[in-house]
Amino acid sequence: MNFEELKKTWRAQGAGPQISINADLLLKEVRCNQRSFLTTIFWRDVREVGVAFLLTWYFTQRGLRNDAWTDCLVGLACFGVGAFMLVDRLLQRRKKPVASDSLVACIEVSLGEVNHQIWLLKNVFWWYLLPLAIALGISVLVSSWHSGLHTSQVTGLCAYLLICVLVNWFVHWLNQTAVKKTLEPRKLELERLLAETGSPISHLK
Repeated sequence: MNFEELKKTWRAQGAGPQISINADLLLKEVRCNQRSFLTTIFWRDVREVGVAFLLTWYFTQRGLRNDAWTDCLVGLACFGVGAFMLVDRLLQRRKKPVASDSLVACIEVSLGEVNHQIWLLKNVFWWYLLPLAIALGISVLVSSWHSGLHTSQVTGLCAYLLICVLVNWFVHWLNQTAVKKTLEPRKLELERLLAETGSPISHLK
């Protein structure tokens, strides 16, 4: 999102009718970038929630068919992740701006949306990775215990745990990279733009 040209024009104008024209241009630009951002987030959530509920069905029906409670536990963890994302999206929809919103209100809402996404990705370990890791870890431990914990099972368990740690670290790293390279620069740009309007931003942090 790049407002530099519009911001330069905004600063170059004095008091007068032209400021309202620049405000309209800025408002259109903010709304356009906001729609693009929300569309990206929407389809990301559709994919994540869809996969979570598909895995919920898979592990639950496999657990019921094989009388394996650990598979049902994994299914419950997948459901929890999907439900969390779905509820979070429904709650965030209440903050969606309407067409009559002012420039300042639209920027504030956009900044709030970005801040929320930063919070989600920074805490992805707690609401996404950890529940799945605990459920899968319990499932593997129970399965290994029932197998007698022979040398081959212990080796396989250690290899699985190592793979889980590496996968979780990689997913966490990807999310933190997205925060640093995409979301935080977007946040700073919105804050600078909001500061140009003379509105405080402390309550949005």
